[in-house]
Amino acid sequence: MKYKILIADDATLNRVLVKNVLEKNLEDIVFLEAVNGKEVLEIVNNTEVDLIILDLIMPVLDGYETLTSLKANPKFKDIPVIVNSSITEIRSIELTLKEGAMDYFTKPLSPDEMKTILPLKVKNALLLYDQNRTIAALNRQINEELKNANAFANIMLPKTKDMRGIELFIKYYPSMGIGGDFFDCVEADDKIYFMVADVTGHGIAAGMASSMVKILFRKCIEKKEIMPHEILEDMNNSVFAYFDFAGKDNYLVFTAFVGVIDQGQLYYANAGQPYPMLYRKEDDSFEIIRENGFLIGMLEDITFETKQLAMNREDVIFLYTDGLFCTGSGKDFTGWESVFAIAENLKAELNNTPEDFLEEVFYSFHMIHKSKHMDFTDDVAMMLIKIS
Repeated sequence: MKYKILIADDATLNRVLVKNVLEKNLEDIVFLEAVNGKEVLEIVNNTEVDLIILDLIMPVLDGYETLTSLKANPKFKDIPVIVNSSITEIRSIELTLKEGAMDYFTKPLSPDEMKTILPLKVKNALLLYDQNRTIAALNRQINEELKNANAFANIMLPKTKDMRGIELFIKYYPSMGIGGDFFDCVEADDKIYFMVADVTGHGIAAGMASSMVKILFRKCIEKKEIMPHEILEDMNNSVFAYFDFAGKDNYLVFTAFVGVIDQGQLYYANAGQPYPMLYRKEDDSFEIIRENGFLIGMLEDITFETKQLAMNREDVIFLYTDGLFCTGSGKDFTGWESVFAIAENLKAELNNTPEDFLEEVFYSFHMIHKSKHMDFTDDVAMMLIKIS
């Protein structure tokens, strides 16, 4: 592959000198020439250029203005620019480097500098530009794969349609395009089975693992009259039965809250999820569902316990993952308290428009993170189940 180097200098002698030196020391180079900044912009607009060697003092459009225009244009901003100028003032050097020039050398160079330093600077610039283009291409490919993976993950999420006896509302925010947070809600045998889970890690690997979790959950509820603690135990046993690496490097470790709604009763068991909340319509108040247990995939042969609560018409279960409040702080394990406080202030939205309730909860935590100059660093999943 031949590299295209654009030499911009209004002095013919300077262009010829630079060109001759580089021809003797580098291979596979095609040279383009410009006598002012206007010609530079015209050339890069019509030809793919790999490097620009730019003089600062030129007519029509000088080097400073040309450099500013190049770096302000998304199409050209990544083209490396080496400034070649007779201006030796530190202020000028500082200004061009801040504006985005890759390097700066003052002319005239000594014969030894021309022979050694200039070719070396040019070679390094071309190699770096090659590497950056390769990385950019890989990023585009990864982003496309993430986009496809996210589309697949969204297909696997439960649909926000009415099921018999309940209304379902969800919000999902993957921090890296695809994430490990997961929820499901299924109607089977005149019961509603639901789960919210959080797989360790982020990105594609966590997304694939969350797909496995859904398969395990769906497989469990095929059994008749299975209770939440049995679902968690079955999933934990399956992780160790199917995956040799389980428990070793946390490849498939996840928290999960599983519930079953049957004839006005909520049966539930928890494996490390933040405490869900039960909104009591009659009392206009939230009740914290304080139950916990070991994470799935950490230890073999662990047991869980199913607890029971009565539910009435228009009561709502609010489930969420710790990505909502997670900041990496050691206090994150009590983050459910801040979720509870915000939910208390949004009871009107919960009663009127549950979708707005989820959006407002998410926005409230977004503003909290923003005040700390942070953004969501973990996946966020929220689910509301309203008894109808």
